Amino acid sequence: TGIMTGSCNVITLNINRIVQDWYKSLNIGSQFPLTYHKSLSEYLSKILERVYKYHIAYKTILYDWEDAGMFTCCNAGYIHIKKLYSTIGINGLNEAAEFLGLKVNNNKEYIDFLQLILSTIKEQNAKYSINDKKRPFLFNSEVVPAESLSSKNYNWDKKDGYKVPSNRNLYNSYFFLQNDTNISVLDKMYLHGNSTYQYTDGGSACHINLEEHLSKEQYLKFIDYAIKEGTSYFTFNIPNSKCEDCGYITKHPIVECPKCHSKNISQYTRIIGYLRAIKLFSIDRQIEAGT
Repeated sequence: TGIMTGSCNVITLNINRIVQDWYKSLNIGSQFPLTYHKSLSEYLSKILERVYKYHIAYKTILYDWEDAGMFTCCNAGYIHIKKLYSTIGINGLNEAAEFLGLKVNNNKEYIDFLQLILSTIKEQNAKYSINDKKRPFLFNSEVVPAESLSSKNYNWDKKDGYKVPSNRNLYNSYFFLQNDTNISVLDKMYLHGNSTYQYTDGGSACHINLEEHLSKEQYLKFIDYAIKEGTSYFTFNIPNSKCEDCGYITKHPIVECPKCHSKNISQYTRIIGYLRAIKLFSIDRQIEAGT
């Protein structure tokens, strides 16, 4: 009850499609030229102009409903519409970078690309925010989990002839490729640190998958590294297994219960923002988890 914040609406941008549309409009060949950074920023800004209009129209309806007393939580004083952000969601960053021939890891060219996209959106958020006392319209941006949209964007783009990666079935939700075994945990945390976090005014989560828990000393070293690099929002994801017959739970991926030897096992993981049984995720998310 002490903090009133959150999003009243999220409109997510498919960065991969936007970048490919921008690139096709240039007719410049196959190499991504750094001199065209300004052009991409301007192209994205024009799209955002429309998005802010949609956000303002939607939040205006919410204000009208609030004034009519139609929101119980607002009537009770728990939250008010003016405290809520209208959020620009971001999806398809990795795939856009790959289309441009960039390596999705800790390298200057890729980080420059991330900063270009993120800083453009942040700057436009500040430009179009309306700081009215009675009915403010505040915008922020977030690299969203895009629970179902990530696979929809992938499939829509594939169907419409856009370039999509063949080694996955949906768009990533991080600044690194989730299933890339060649990138270190430290690089993952670095990519979600000061080099990018300052440009995501709504946040971006660094979810790090580990096969098993680390020692207390190892976790403390990671926390020290996060502090040093400015990685403000991160979590470690350890696979969990539950026997559906006897209820045994272990923080390891198993196929047979060590207590009752049942093979009726449910796997749990934090594929996106929360811990949940993999079998309850969408088919595309189950494939991502390797089931």
